[in-house]
Amino acid sequence: MGEHGDVSSGLALSPLQEKALEAVLIQLAAKSSAGVVLLATRTGHYISMRGSQKHVDGAALASLVAADLAASTQITALVDASEVHTMILREGERTTMLIAEAGPALVLLVVASRDVPLGWIRMLVQGAAQRMAEITRPAPGRPMPALAAMMPGGEFADLVGQAIDDLWND
Repeated sequence: MGEHGDVSSGLALSPLQEKALEAVLIQLAAKSSAGVVLLATRTGHYISMRGSQKHVDGAALASLVAADLAASTQITALVDASEVHTMILREGERTTMLIAEAGPALVLLVVASRDVPLGWIRMLVQGAAQRMAEITRPAPGRPMPALAAMMPGGEFADLVGQAIDDLWND
């Protein structure tokens, strides 16, 4: 997996964790018949991608997925601060897209055909996200770095917000 992406966001994975995460991705891609199964950090760093669509720019997609999750988290905070959402669902004419938190540091994207039943794909994504969270759970006595520490210069959501503001100010 190290050869598949950049994990310099503050998340340190052992070779055993990398192999376990890759196995979950492979299994998820096979069971879901997904065109894209992407694993990234919540800060937008690409880790790995599986699925039948080979022409997708994984690094760009990882950044967009992380930004989408950050924006959705902020929307939830504005609408109902007591609610915790761990999955985003988008349905199109031909595909279903799910973005799921996979623990505090990872995000998982699955793009599958609408032919795959929504309940099935949702169940697969939830299970994979839970396994990934367990795989990356820090050992006792070694806390996970705070999300702010994973992104130089501040919270990722703040940086995304600033970038969006800059678009409108130009």
